[in-house]
Amino acid sequence: MTRISVLIIDTDEASRQFLAKTLQKQDFQVIEAESAMEALQKISESIPHIISCDANILDMRVYEFIQRLRQEKKFANTPIVVFSGDPDPDEMDHCLQAGGNEYYVKSGQSTNTFIKNIMPLLSAMKEAHPEEEEKGVLSVFLSAKGGTGTSSLCANVAMSLSRLMTSSTIALVDMVLPIGSQALITGYEGDFNLIEVSKLEPEEMTSDYLLENLIRPENWLFDLLPGSPDPGTAGDFNVSHAPNIIDTLRKAYDYVLVDFGRSFSRISLPIIQEADVAVMVLSNDLSTVTLTKRTLDYMQEQGVHQERIYPMLNRAVGLEGLTKAEAEKILEIGIRTTVPYMRSNLTLANNQNVPIETKFPTDSANFVFKQMAVEISQMGILTQAG
Repeated sequence: MTRISVLIIDTDEASRQFLAKTLQKQDFQVIEAESAMEALQKISESIPHIISCDANILDMRVYEFIQRLRQEKKFANTPIVVFSGDPDPDEMDHCLQAGGNEYYVKSGQSTNTFIKNIMPLLSAMKEAHPEEEEKGVLSVFLSAKGGTGTSSLCANVAMSLSRLMTSSTIALVDMVLPIGSQALITGYEGDFNLIEVSKLEPEEMTSDYLLENLIRPENWLFDLLPGSPDPGTAGDFNVSHAPNIIDTLRKAYDYVLVDFGRSFSRISLPIIQEADVAVMVLSNDLSTVTLTKRTLDYMQEQGVHQERIYPMLNRAVGLEGLTKAEAEKILEIGIRTTVPYMRSNLTLANNQNVPIETKFPTDSANFVFKQMAVEISQMGILTQAG
């Protein structure tokens, strides 16, 4: 799968290599250049997603280099970050006025801050140019078989994404039919839900309406469109309005996560086909893995490209069963991440309507959810970039 690429421009080899190795450990693709001219040559061949430039490049003043890039339309949205070993306030002002995004004093701490801010920087640049990026990143969560914990995982990943992308708006939609569970997981007890929204006429269901009416559950950091409250109500769902609901949400929010659970059907397929990321949750029993393989094959037949699929093995539901390698052999696709066995922690957190990070902050699953949030945001940005 294509990775986020970072161009590092630094005359000092040791400094350049330190940043390169640190980025590579975080699964970023690195392009290196010793000078501004070498950098210009390399970006003529391949445009990076973000540029890191040392303030002391020898062949051009750094702010002149930034100005030169900003004059080209293809670099209008590319985040540019400057590192300086000998910071100068005037130089910093020149760099920022020329179009630089950040100016750091070189240190181990600033390197970590830069890496942490890469995804927010990319999102911020998209938000600054809404005419070029009209829709939010769409991630769908689904499973080929019930009992894999898809809804709980979706809610907790949405929470981690909210913490990662603090300046972005995030919505979670429960489209599990005939009955959803996100209201139960998050503790929402009101009457507003997907079924009621589906009854609205298209001209009534605007971005402003959704922004005003989606609820923010206590203890959670995203907005929620709850699902069907009971099987009887599900019969009132206006299926024809489902794509428009998601499309309108994508115009209103930077990130939209849809929980389909096991609801793989004529209702969910058109939305899955439009998704930037399709998280396929599976447990490690043979029947689930086999059904997942069949579902993945069908998805790809229907135009869902493999690079958009994110297989996720959930061991939280039990330790017994196939190993990751055995499951991958059946699936014929790599599993992106594995959620560790959580004993009863996930159930206890759900029972109290809180994220697992709140109830059990030291649980290793929290690291997995944070890493998933990073990877999903990366995949979404890359997919939309084409």
